[in-house]
Order: sequence, then C-alpha cells, then structure tokens
Amino acid sequence: MDQRSLLLRRRRRSNSQELGDNTDGLMDILSNVVGVMALIGSLTGIFATTSALNIQAPMQQKSSRNFVLLQAAKEGVWDLQPAVDRMVTLDRQRASEVNRCAQLLPPEQQACDRELDGWKRQEQVGPIGMTVSHANGLITRNGPPTVLAVDLKKTEGWLDQTMQRLAKEKKAVFVVLENDGFEAYRAIKNKALQYKVPIGWEPWYKQDPIYFWGNSGRNLTIQ
Repeated sequence: MDQRSLLLRRRRRSNSQELGDNTDGLMDILSNVVGVMALIGSLTGIFATTSALNIQAPMQQKSSRNFVLLQAAKEGVWDLQPAVDRMVTLDRQRASEVNRCAQLLPPEQQACDRELDGWKRQEQVGPIGMTVSHANGLITRNGPPTVLAVDLKKTEGWLDQTMQRLAKEKKAVFVVLENDGFEAYRAIKNKALQYKVPIGWEPWYKQDPIYFWGNSGRNLTIQ
C-alpha cells in the first residue's frame, strides 16, 4: 500500500464519525499546485451557507499556479503562508509515521497504530496559531498583523516587495477577506494588478479559524 493510500486510510478512520468521508490528504491538498484548498468557517457561517448540519462546507481553489495565502481585515494584512508551509512539513512527518507503522507485522503494527491515534501538533508561527492532526489542519490569526493597514500604501513597502517576489516566482495571491477588510483588499489588488499577479478572494467571518482538508465544494477563481 502506497503512502497516499495510508494517509487517506488513517484520516478516514480518525475522522469518519465527525466529518464524514475525507477524500484527500492534507499534504496533497497543500503541496499540489493543481489540487484543492479547503477552507472551513464556523458552524454559524456554515449553517447560513448550507442550512445543513454539516461541518464540512469547504471552498475549492484550482489554479495552474501555486499561491500565497493572505488574510485581510481593518487592522491590516496577515501573511498566512509561513504557518501553512509549517503545517505541510508536519503533515509530511505524520504521513511518514503512518507509513512506517504500515510496514510492521502484527502485533507491532497494532502497537504502532495505537501510539499514532492521538497524533497532534500545535505551534505558533509568528502571529498565526497552527494545529495539525489526522483529522485536519487549521490556522488562526491570533497576533498583530504582518503589516498594518497604514503601511500598505507605502512605496516600496511590504506589499510592493511581496508582489514583486510573487511575480518573479510566477505565483498567485489568495485573500481571505474579513467583512471590514475591503480597504486592505483594495490595496492588495492594486499592487497585484500593477505587478500582474493573479488574485482571488473569499469573504470570511472575523476570527474564524481556517480549516484544511479535502472535499468538494464551491469553486474559487483566480482572476
């Protein structure tokens, strides 16, 4: 059995009762540039969107380019990408342990599986809290913005430097947009257009965590 199958098998087993079928691994979602990015809101937001008792209401983003994830609010902009990258690294480690257990013979395999059943990692990556487990990964902004709103329009400031880098690396930018963050989003969009960086966005409830796992849902577009 290959590593992908093992990863999916453990995710389904660990999370089947709470989340239903889980059809993609976190590592595959976040490291495949033509894959799916699933972002989940709070139960309140999901009920309003789906009118159903289903905590999986993911969005999808498919693009021929890799992308950088930002979050915009009235206070400024948070660079979520370092936390996402760290989550991918930890998930690869988790998948490696799952694969190691699968290579063992009973009863060693059963003992190894029991040790992994509660696998979970939590870290603070700058102003972003990050958690990853067999079930999913999530990030939450819980610190000050990476760049304050007042600094977004500075010439050759953080936003210019970021867009220049993304243009050079041929990456897109995707903005998780809180309801009071339109000024910040306009600043991001103007610089993205200036440097010809594709941009996409999705409205978001303030302070809601962003969950990552695979499933079907609405299509997001990169403009």
